[in-house]
Amino acid sequence: MAVPSNVALSLQDSSLKAIMCAAVGVGLGAVAVIPDVSGEHLAAYLNPFFSSGFAWGFAGLLIGSVASRAGASAKLAGLTLTIAVITYYGLIVVIGRRGWVDPVYAELDIGPSAGLSSVVRSLLFWAASAVVGGGFIGWLGWLARNSSVRLGSAAIGVSFALLCGEAVFTLVHVRSIYQGPLDAFDLGKLVPSLVQIVLAFVGIGVVLRLRRQPVSRRLVAGVGAGAVAVSVLLWSAVSTIRTGL
Repeated sequence: MAVPSNVALSLQDSSLKAIMCAAVGVGLGAVAVIPDVSGEHLAAYLNPFFSSGFAWGFAGLLIGSVASRAGASAKLAGLTLTIAVITYYGLIVVIGRRGWVDPVYAELDIGPSAGLSSVVRSLLFWAASAVVGGGFIGWLGWLARNSSVRLGSAAIGVSFALLCGEAVFTLVHVRSIYQGPLDAFDLGKLVPSLVQIVLAFVGIGVVLRLRRQPVSRRLVAGVGAGAVAVSVLLWSAVSTIRTGL
């Protein structure tokens, strides 16, 4: 029995999207390991490009923007970021104990299972975050490209807040960068945060170029400013959770 042409095209389209998600997810997770193997001081400056709220959020935003429907945008972005999380933590374990046995455990003569359990907890937390947060930012990406002037502008503003939220959180909470003189620790927080904010502006510029409808820049700025405050609170909660993992 022949498969109807519309069904065949739908299956083909689904397969291509799944391949796209897998490829982007694996690539994103793989490059996120680069800061982890680059040394402590260099890692801070590589994070904005490879393993940050901007890097992962922008990937989800772009994946969502190219989806054919709003519902599909959330699924594709969530799937992509989940694959990236699994890839990242899989590589952390595979590349050696450096990535998952805490030096503190080694000094206390505690076996590698303690470090591995921490990796598993982190994997579960970030995988859940990828499903929820990735789905949300993917949906924002679709709205930013396809929806009405008001809704699309608001989505762009919220997207900007999510892309720079981690950086703003760092600038708010690391008080030593305002006391001077700046040491290596302070510079390792200040410079990458400023770079991440610049990248967020660049990312939103890309989103604006992809948009199919006019945009209200005033609404983008207003919503973005308010959403940044919410994004900082979210990163504060994430920071607290990460400390306990």
